[in-house]
Amino acid sequence: MVTVGAVGVVYSQFQSLVGDPTEQIDNQRRNQNTDVTIVRGRSNDTSDPDSGQLILEVQNTGSVTRNTSAFRLITDDPSMVPGDGGMVDGSLSTNPENSTLLDPKETMDFYTGIPFPGPTDGVVVTLNLKGSVKTFNINCRPLTSSTAFCQ
Repeated sequence: MVTVGAVGVVYSQFQSLVGDPTEQIDNQRRNQNTDVTIVRGRSNDTSDPDSGQLILEVQNTGSVTRNTSAFRLITDDPSMVPGDGGMVDGSLSTNPENSTLLDPKETMDFYTGIPFPGPTDGVVVTLNLKGSVKTFNINCRPLTSSTAFCQ
């Protein structure tokens, strides 16, 4: 009886260390089928772009639904991100605010909190998905100070 009990305890501990291989394979497949495109960046203040914040228009071009809480934004200028050292994590606010899933072919706006750059001080923003090695970039440098878009 003691041997059977000991084997049961060891097996349980081993399972908790190894994890569920099916779940790991599903996560890897989901990350392989993930493609996101930053369609464009724009200012949330079209009448005075310099005083606005950068909104990224992001489209899911992959074949699986992604939870937006897995999105990470990194900038080439950490001082542009309020209080976060160049990284904005999954707490990005979205429009609509209560939506957390981005279905294939769906486009969503992400309010980054990053000041909309002028033509002389553009910013490179990288979108990364947690668990994925893929990154998606936009070099936001508007043509003029009155331009409210960057692609």
